[in-house]
Amino acid sequence: MAMHLFSTPVECTHCGTVVEDPTADRCPNCSELLKERRTPRRLAGVEKRYGNLRFLLGALKFLGVSILLVGVLGFVFTIGDAAMPLVTRVMMLLGSIVTAFAIFAVVGFFDVALDMEENTRASFRVQQSILEEMQQSRRAPDAVQVSPPGELAEP
Repeated sequence: MAMHLFSTPVECTHCGTVVEDPTADRCPNCSELLKERRTPRRLAGVEKRYGNLRFLLGALKFLGVSILLVGVLGFVFTIGDAAMPLVTRVMMLLGSIVTAFAIFAVVGFFDVALDMEENTRASFRVQQSILEEMQQSRRAPDAVQVSPPGELAEP
């Protein structure tokens, strides 16, 4: 597991121990691998958008699987059929495979675009919170001021 800017505790799925160490890869109690549960959306508190588009992408995935299944079943169930030549059956199978992969590629492209948009909003929100913390620390009366090298700070 990599070190994260804002680490969140991870719960071991095997024994239920909450591990606060962001660099730990294994549970200290049972030595099972810890699953990563840190996402930029969760860290920054960004809401999930475009629910209708995500539903449509799920429907397209189902359509891709259905097309692939129909093509494979059509090929398998027409193997002993003399009325349909072998070339037609193979072309039906290849057509369903190509169509299903094309649908999966389009869905994958939109998934990546949605994830990029979500990660952009999350990173912007994290950057804004860091800037706000920096500005608040500058305004604090007990903030330590650092002078440039070679100059002495006045007491």
